[in-house]
Amino acid sequence: MPEESGRFGQDCGGLLAEGYLPAQSVDLADLVVVNTCAFIDAARQESVDTVLALSESRRRDSRLVVTGCLAARAGAELADEIPEVDLVVDVGVPVTFRSGPRWRPATDRGAEPRSDGAARPPATAPWAYVKIAEGCDRACGFCAIPGFRGPQRSRDKDAILTEVARLDVAEVVLVAQDLRFLRARSRPPGALIDLVAEVRRRVERVRLLYLYPSALSDPLIDAIITSGTPYFDLSLQHVSAPLLRRMRRYGNPRDSPNGLRTSETAPPTRHYVRHSSSAIRRDRRGP
Repeated sequence: MPEESGRFGQDCGGLLAEGYLPAQSVDLADLVVVNTCAFIDAARQESVDTVLALSESRRRDSRLVVTGCLAARAGAELADEIPEVDLVVDVGVPVTFRSGPRWRPATDRGAEPRSDGAARPPATAPWAYVKIAEGCDRACGFCAIPGFRGPQRSRDKDAILTEVARLDVAEVVLVAQDLRFLRARSRPPGALIDLVAEVRRRVERVRLLYLYPSALSDPLIDAIITSGTPYFDLSLQHVSAPLLRRMRRYGNPRDSPNGLRTSETAPPTRHYVRHSSSAIRRDRRGP
């Protein structure tokens, strides 16, 4: 099994602890784990196609496991409709083989995210993703993530820093559905800014995914400037207030130009990349 980033990387770490070793190819593997995506139609189809292709190329005595977002969103259907799969596990559910149904759902989507960063194997590249929170509290009309990821819960700060140190990389990409709104018991305001500073002390560069116009503030921009990577992706869906309301998108579009103007007044050595994207229509016919 190849090393992957984020939550799937932690799952790989658990398998390594159980004695599994990375295989160089699918036909040599005893266990094949497919980490899927389910955000749009094309991603769902690609995930299913990959599962079917691996089921044909793997050894007959190997086991095929499906996990990730498609498993979280349509795990029961996958188990019923793809008999080639030995096990379908929800996000955060350990890969274990025991008697019982082939679909293993999460028992509590609102549970605190797993924080065993020490279980994750060292990275094989000079950079790595580190997930700092799970779920989302938003209810945007084009996104299904809150339905199968649950509400936003932040990981323990010490566990995040332990994982960063273990990865031994030059660049860390901090990832969450909504980075700015770290939520946890006793999590103070400005927690993201403090976390960026702490991670920066341990690596050369820190990158943030994802940020939104309504989350920008002068202290956060200053933290990004000193992160070693003075760059961020700013997801700007639209500037029309009526359309944003129809999308159930949060934030005041009048604030966005102000935030952008703030970044544009920075010295020319500080570079900002503004990413504009249109809303992705949710496919209501999908799982």
